[in-house]
Amino acid sequence: MSFNEFLAGYKADELEEVRKVQTVGTDFSELLRKYELELDRFELFLEVYNSNITEVLTPSEINSFLQTTQQFGGHQNYSWCTGRILSVLLQNSYNKGYNHFNLETRNLPRISGIGYLIGKEENHLILSVQGNVGIDVGRKTQYSTFTINGEIWSGCGLKAKHSTFTYNGAVGDLCGLEAKNCTFKTSIWENVAEMKKSINPYNRNTLIYIDHGEEVRIFIA
Repeated sequence: MSFNEFLAGYKADELEEVRKVQTVGTDFSELLRKYELELDRFELFLEVYNSNITEVLTPSEINSFLQTTQQFGGHQNYSWCTGRILSVLLQNSYNKGYNHFNLETRNLPRISGIGYLIGKEENHLILSVQGNVGIDVGRKTQYSTFTINGEIWSGCGLKAKHSTFTYNGAVGDLCGLEAKNCTFKTSIWENVAEMKKSINPYNRNTLIYIDHGEEVRIFIA
C-alpha cells in the first residue's frame, strides 16, 4: 500500500494531520507490506518472535510508522502484532546507534507486547510512551528505561532485568513479576499497593513513590 492510497481513506480536513506521518525520504510502503503479512500470520504465544522486519528507522520515523498502523486497528492481531513489530524496529534502531525513543499511542488501540528490548549497561535503551498501553509492555527487557505516561494493563515489566520503569498512569496486576535488579517508580499512590503485590524486593528490586517530584523509597533490596 502506497502512502497516497493510505491517504485516500481520510477526509479533506484530516489530511494535513495525516501527512505528518510521512517522513522525509520514505513512505513506509514496503514496511507496511511486510506489516500486513505479519498481521495475518501472527502467532500470539511464540516466545521467540522471528520477524522479516530488517528496516532501520530513526526514532521519529518509528513513531510516524506507528501512526500509519491505525488503519489496521480493527484487525484481531493488531495489538500484539504491532507491539512485537515495534519491538523489532526499536531494537534494530538501537543496534545502529539510535536511542531516546518516543511513541504516541493516544489515538491508537491499546498496544501490547512492546518488550524483549536489550540495551547495554553503559547505554540504556530509553523509551517514553505518551498514552495508554496494553499487556506485557517491557516484558523480558534488559538495560532499558521506560516511562509510560498513560494507563497500563497487566504484566508491565514482567521478567525484566537491570531496567527502570516509571509509571505515570494507573497500573494493572502482575507489574514487575519475576523482575530482577530493576527500579519501579510511580507518581500515583494507588499504584504502590498494587505493585507491592508482584514486585519482589528479594530479587534486588526497588520500588519508589514520586511525591510531588520527590522520590520516596517504599522498599529497596
